[in-house]
Amino acid sequence: MTKIGFMSDLHLDSNQFGAFERQTLQHLLQEQGLEHLHIAGDLSNDFYGISLPFIRELEQVLPVSFNLGNHDMLGLSESEIAATDFQVQQFGQTKLISFSGWYDYSFVPEKSKEEHLRTKNNFWFDRRLQRDLDDSAITQQLVQRLDALLTSLQGPLIAALHFVPHRDFLYDHPYFQRFNAFLGSQTFHQVFQKHGVQEAVFGHLHHRHQSRKIDGIRYHMRPLGYIREWELTRTFFEDFPQYRISQHYRLHKRYNAVKDLPEFQDYKKKHLAAELRDALTVIEVQ
Repeated sequence: MTKIGFMSDLHLDSNQFGAFERQTLQHLLQEQGLEHLHIAGDLSNDFYGISLPFIRELEQVLPVSFNLGNHDMLGLSESEIAATDFQVQQFGQTKLISFSGWYDYSFVPEKSKEEHLRTKNNFWFDRRLQRDLDDSAITQQLVQRLDALLTSLQGPLIAALHFVPHRDFLYDHPYFQRFNAFLGSQTFHQVFQKHGVQEAVFGHLHHRHQSRKIDGIRYHMRPLGYIREWELTRTFFEDFPQYRISQHYRLHKRYNAVKDLPEFQDYKKKHLAAELRDALTVIEVQ
């Protein structure tokens, strides 16, 4: 048996991963007895300056593979992005296929392309990226490459990508539903189903879900996300209710109010390993 770990959305820069955070993660990976780690995107907003050096550091502990997320793509050319896509690694009889993924607005079909572009250009991180094709064309190209690759492979298959491959994982809050257009595409699920993919791991949407099986594919979504979204940040306010603020529902405001407190820093150190463990998916293959 080979134990493969999967993580995503570490956002090293926003989460200010320093020596303590890195050492805690390395100890966790060793403690879990992993033989390989795959990172499914969004390590940072600086691929060469932060993401890649972090990967090289982890490789001193165990073998690491990765696919890009949209944040990792900032400043990269289309050829640099494409060079990381559709890697295939073999563990016994099982093959791990990794690629970034993208979106085609199909999760929100009731709005026009023009409406989606206005929302994207006003609010979404990806307005900062320079892609050669429009979003639907990028997704269509990726789906075609994925279909061709999976057609050529035999044996048990695991897929890792950054973007959301099935609508069951979308935002259900009315305010956020407009952003579902930029989360992924159901076409990835359709290709997985066509080729009998057994397991799929992804991130992008910063909510952790219990693993679930859909159409024979077991999906895993346990992104780390931003520290303001972490479970330890939520429970800090339960254990220290004196620091609750009037706009407690605004995650960035409540986090900014306590992030420099000694009590919060101590709490984070005490609970960080559990937070990282909760964001780790482990799949055992033969």
